[in-house]
Amino acid sequence: KLSVLLDIVNDEGLVLYQERIKQPYYGYWGRPTGKISWGETTIEAAKRELYEETGLEADLTVEGIYHKLDYDNDGKLLEDKYFILVSGKNPRGKLIDKTDGQRNVWMSEEDFAKKERSFGNLDDIKHLIDSDGHFFAEKKYTYPSEDY
Repeated sequence: KLSVLLDIVNDEGLVLYQERIKQPYYGYWGRPTGKISWGETTIEAAKRELYEETGLEADLTVEGIYHKLDYDNDGKLLEDKYFILVSGKNPRGKLIDKTDGQRNVWMSEEDFAKKERSFGNLDDIKHLIDSDGHFFAEKKYTYPSEDY
């Protein structure tokens, strides 16, 4: 699966996070993501997903590629995903608080770190985005079978 992962930061330095309110991964927190449609450029997909899921627009930049493999506790592969990480500055528009699948919240990284359930790759992603330059990274993660 090829998707965009959005790192959107507002003028106060708060990051846009989403809580999943559907399966799989109900109750997990992460950044907005979405599939790249056939024939779309990365930035077109990022603009579309940002607007569809949050009601916002932003100035977007492609940062790098992240390959994420999710396994259950028994070692069974659950998902094999490639994310193109896109950062966004100067967000504008009215934030959609909640949709059928997620809840959108601006929060500090400190408040996010207190969340009980979050995707294991977010620390890695933050580090990669903060590094100066483009990147490719790949990592395996394990989640409890009942969370998928």
